[in-house]
Amino acid sequence: MFSAELTAGRRFALVLQPGDDVTESLTRFCRENGVEQGYLPVFLGAFSTLSLIGTCEPVDDEFEPMPKSVHLTNVEGIGSGTIAWDGDGVRVLPHLHVAVGLKSYSATAYAGHLLAATVQYVTEIVVEEVVSPRFSRVPDPAARGIANLRFTA
Repeated sequence: MFSAELTAGRRFALVLQPGDDVTESLTRFCRENGVEQGYLPVFLGAFSTLSLIGTCEPVDDEFEPMPKSVHLTNVEGIGSGTIAWDGDGVRVLPHLHVAVGLKSYSATAYAGHLLAATVQYVTEIVVEEVVSPRFSRVPDPAARGIANLRFTA
């Protein structure tokens, strides 16, 4: 387990418009506002297209990271995430997880790590900037190589 006391910075509200790419918009917002790290306690919206890590097929090993993705259209959902530097300290990367429902199939649900999403109507995001400690995302052998947050002074 890793933990750190957070020193909060600024708080922002973002409204993404139809056609906006969620990850690209969030990355651009961070660059334009000097947000280098933080968390998203909540975001919600309607998406015309969305891809997330997952599958609707049986998997060989439930404990291994999922190698497949699911591509969905016309979904609504909610999510949260973090913003941190990549392992090389080159760029800021959002890490988002969502739970979404297919609107035309009685809100059949999917959940997982967000790979890509395009806004259909509107998406609202709350960003909480963290001033310290420094966040980075580093591959973790204990997590089967998936990158986890690390904290440094």
